[in-house]
Amino acid sequence: MSTSSEGEPPYRVVYSERCREQTRQLLARARANGRFAEVAQAIRDIDTRLRWIPLDFGQPLRDFVHLGILEHIGVLAPLVVKYGVDEGRRIVYVVLPFGVLSKSGF
Repeated sequence: MSTSSEGEPPYRVVYSERCREQTRQLLARARANGRFAEVAQAIRDIDTRLRWIPLDFGQPLRDFVHLGILEHIGVLAPLVVKYGVDEGRRIVYVVLPFGVLSKSGF
């Protein structure tokens, strides 16, 4: 029998093509700098938070009331992600590529 932590995540995450392409480039850069494992783990951890707790993970930036989307920014070193949460549809949108913290040495 499944527990609630093993069930389906409550949110679906949609990444733009631009975000996916830039993520591939970011991982290639991380590999070249010997930081692939660290960056890949940060991406996986961000994705998990977006699927399970997007409203708790980041800080709210803007409420697009007319769209029903609340924009957030979340940080999980060495990455920064801006995303929108459509709570009614249970969808998280990541349109812009991940950012890298300026003092992360990456």
